[in-house]
Amino acid sequence: MIEVAIYEPELLCVEMLRVALSEETLEARLRAIENVKYDVRTSAAESLFSGDRQINLNDPRYSASLLQVAKTSRRSHDAGFEAAQTIQRYEKKNERKLNVAEQIGNLVVLSILDKKFAGLHTETGILQQVETSARQHKIGGAKDKDVLRKIWRTYRGVVHLGMALDFCEDNPQDDINVLYMAEEFRRVLSENGPKGTTNPYVNPDDQMKFLYISMT
Repeated sequence: MIEVAIYEPELLCVEMLRVALSEETLEARLRAIENVKYDVRTSAAESLFSGDRQINLNDPRYSASLLQVAKTSRRSHDAGFEAAQTIQRYEKKNERKLNVAEQIGNLVVLSILDKKFAGLHTETGILQQVETSARQHKIGGAKDKDVLRKIWRTYRGVVHLGMALDFCEDNPQDDINVLYMAEEFRRVLSENGPKGTTNPYVNPDDQMKFLYISMT
């Protein structure tokens, strides 16, 4: 399992972390997540020097931040360029695929909560349900079971973050931390499997776990 630390400032851009997860390989995702983190750190450091405030550069807090900006300026430029490419791929093709994978993940969780533990690949299983729904609503890219298998295989280890974002958006009154909810979804997917099998819906080794790190 890959563990990704999420610090307090990065909670403000969880949606961008989801975009980073839309990349199709683990290596590309980790690079995209790093790009988001660089952007957050650089923006936070640069904000110290914005406006008309008089800043004492002998103050170690500011001098350290200035040094950080200088050290990472080239990397931050690269991060911004690469992030723009990630967003372009997301908008062009990966958003749709990630949405489909999250839909599959939601159906899996509902099946678990209903204690049905439906299979993914059976004749009346979850992928068939998604395919049927896609045909009814004329949703492109989800009307072929082989395509759905590939989408699920590609994104099954990261769908829990997008599922958590949707849940928190739909239930604002519950005031639930999105990373807490993501971990709940991740755990449910990895601790349960289709009826009659011993394998979980998602192998924990394939998953990305998001760890909240407080700065206080």
